[in-house]
Amino acid sequence: MKLPAFAFAVTSLLTATVSAQWDHLQQLLTNHGKTDEAPVLESGVVYPVDTRNWRTLLQHTDVDWLVLCTTGEENCPGCAIYEQAFNDAVQLLKDKKDIYFARIDCDKQALLCSVFSSWGARVYHVTHTSKPSKGFPGMTETSTNLHPIPFHRPGTETEAPPPSGSEEEDPKDKSSTPAKRPPPPPDAHWLAEVVREGRWREMQEWTGLNQPFEGAAKEIVYTWWWIVSLFSGVPPMAMMIGIGLLSRYVTSRFTGRRAPPKRQEGAAAAPGTAAGAARKRQ
Repeated sequence: MKLPAFAFAVTSLLTATVSAQWDHLQQLLTNHGKTDEAPVLESGVVYPVDTRNWRTLLQHTDVDWLVLCTTGEENCPGCAIYEQAFNDAVQLLKDKKDIYFARIDCDKQALLCSVFSSWGARVYHVTHTSKPSKGFPGMTETSTNLHPIPFHRPGTETEAPPPSGSEEEDPKDKSSTPAKRPPPPPDAHWLAEVVREGRWREMQEWTGLNQPFEGAAKEIVYTWWWIVSLFSGVPPMAMMIGIGLLSRYVTSRFTGRRAPPKRQEGAAAAPGTAAGAARKRQ
């Protein structure tokens, strides 16, 4: 029984992932814990992150990062002000040597933004902690921590004015619907304060199975979104044709139902003609 193409693709990806991790471990052991792939980092520079270097930059280094996930105006109207706030925060922190900056373009790196659960604009603070290894006594393990950071100072959500032309909720009128206030504008000074004063520790850390770096299901999540990205790039017409061919194959393969051969009229009339000719000869 042949393995379906879908299962073969998943198996190949998992094998490649394990192989890549083993190659990285071998490189660490050979180069005494250093990697040749990691660039020489400079403060105040925003480094682009993609599916090839995201682990090298964000996980396999021991420095802190402030990472922006952003989307263009075509797919996210209004996201430009969030990116501008991030860039302003970078300028405010350019003299700080222990923080580096990265940017993920979700229009080009949809797979990576899906792994980070970032659609629109979002900021993460990335740190690394070392702890004694459980499997290898006398050695340490480094874990990568993620803290989502809001673009505005917590507690300012109610300070934004209601939309123009809307009315405030009347407490006596139970049928009135309160006007939904827009989110506060992004604050670059708040983002800089989060880094300078270490207020990222006050934010809830992203933990759990789907954490991109340390989650137990991180490879499954990555594989899932990789498959989704493959299907999203297929034209709708090709998808419909493929589904039709697949359903036809499944029907014929597992049900065994095939259309009977069409009976030809000439072949059916031949026995009668032969019988009449025999009677005439008699």
